[in-house]
Amino acid sequence: MTVAALIVATQRETPQSALERLVEVAWSGGANPILVAGLSTGATLPSLAVESASDAPLLAGAYAQTLVAGTSAIVLLPLTHAGVDPETVTTLIATHGRQPRARLAATRNGVEGVVALYPLEITSAPTVAVECGDEGAVTPSDGRAELAYEAPLADTEVLDPWEQHGATSSHE
Repeated sequence: MTVAALIVATQRETPQSALERLVEVAWSGGANPILVAGLSTGATLPSLAVESASDAPLLAGAYAQTLVAGTSAIVLLPLTHAGVDPETVTTLIATHGRQPRARLAATRNGVEGVVALYPLEITSAPTVAVECGDEGAVTPSDGRAELAYEAPLADTEVLDPWEQHGATSSHE
């Protein structure tokens, strides 16, 4: 499963440090390829990113569709939320693996942010809130401000399907 990232710059002036940070966040979080849309004229594209010909959030252009061929979803990362943590991207991608048809919204303390994952196969499935505990997913930041990060409590009742215990273990 491969998930692309789409960084959307909607400001007239694109802060280069915020753009570079968000590209690194997407890459560190596991998104590939990393597309950037809406750059102002003269903005320098970071080396890990590809400029998208489409400014549409879900890549409506034919060129943009070829860039994400083979991916199953797109993580939408607005440049205004450059303070988001890579762990949030990783959490969205991991949740997408378990719920491949759902739109996923990163949340903090139940508040839905603008950082979201969209499956490329458009479905009528409801939006699923994914608690990330990441203030950067909800609060606009250029990535320089120190934001609070509170990891959600681990769900100790969930058993990883690859993990087996006791007599059913293959390591006896």
